[in-house]
Amino acid sequence: MVLKFKKEIIALLFLIIIFSFVSNISAEQITDNQKNVYFFWGEGCPHCENVKDSGILEEVAKIENVKVYQLEVYNNQTSRELYAKFADELGINQYQRGVPFLVIECQKGYSYFVGDTPIINNLKEAVTNCTPMKEISERVSSDNPNSQALSLGSIIVAALIDSINPCAFGVLIFLLATMLGIASRKRALRYGLIYVLIIFLVYFLAGLGIMKIISEFSGIMNYVIILAGILVFIGGLIEIKDFFWYGKGVSLKIPVKMKPTLEKITKKGTLPAVILLGIIVALVELPCTGGIYLAILSLMHINKTFGIPYLLLYNLIFVLPLIIIVLIAYFGTKTEKIQTMVEGNKKWMRLAAGIVMIGLAFYLLNSVFNWL
Repeated sequence: MVLKFKKEIIALLFLIIIFSFVSNISAEQITDNQKNVYFFWGEGCPHCENVKDSGILEEVAKIENVKVYQLEVYNNQTSRELYAKFADELGINQYQRGVPFLVIECQKGYSYFVGDTPIINNLKEAVTNCTPMKEISERVSSDNPNSQALSLGSIIVAALIDSINPCAFGVLIFLLATMLGIASRKRALRYGLIYVLIIFLVYFLAGLGIMKIISEFSGIMNYVIILAGILVFIGGLIEIKDFFWYGKGVSLKIPVKMKPTLEKITKKGTLPAVILLGIIVALVELPCTGGIYLAILSLMHINKTFGIPYLLLYNLIFVLPLIIIVLIAYFGTKTEKIQTMVEGNKKWMRLAAGIVMIGLAFYLLNSVFNWL
């Protein structure tokens, strides 16, 4: 009886060993047949959303031995590094990189697709057959996930340089002088701050509008960035030219024809007139101060650091010198002295703006051509 029991135990152990061996073989086969799908996407990318909404990723994930990884590249450094690794190994040049980008990894090699339509149309077949395939569409968000991050410090510095511009200063000083001549200091303070608030609101809304326009052209974003870079570069050259030869040739300033109209509105000295003045000045001076703003908004889009807090901060810094001018006028400094100070430093303001604009232009163009 004992002998029989021992034989049964031995037989059971033998079966366990055999079963473990078979299980190991099966597991190895599953590993060998494993297919990994890496879907790289960016937050806010419309073409990425097309792929997600199609349901193709969920459909493929149900196939045996298929594992799907969804990797957001704009806000995740690890995902960006993996994106760069795949793009480099697969030989995808800088002009064709973008999201959505999908890579299939299996025994027979790699398949990859760039753009929503190639992914939606080819993914299931490529995963099922595991044959190397590739297709690159122009319908991608061309934002480079590997662009150098746009730091908060660089945004602040650009806003400070942009804020020191004679365009907005001149009208504000004239407004304050008018208010101090016909009303009290308190009224001058109140209307001066209202004027600054209107400038802030118009620039903030303009920034939102520009960002919306940029996002609408995400499919040809490289061309938009190149155009913005060229415009900002030209603007920078004009500003530097004005450091040496102000008034000769083209200058970035409020058109001379607008000055009589602005003076007429200012002299009315009413609240509606001040609000109207702020709106007109903000819109008219955009060509004067908008170069740095356009560059920063474009870089925010490229680097996906754009957000309402950043835009608010930029515009708060932009109007900060205007607030300071209002306050020092309120506390007794004569507007003539402020005007003299502004005029005496005008060319240095333009030089600083020009240098920053050219630097931002190279930054923009480098994000496309990857020079550095």
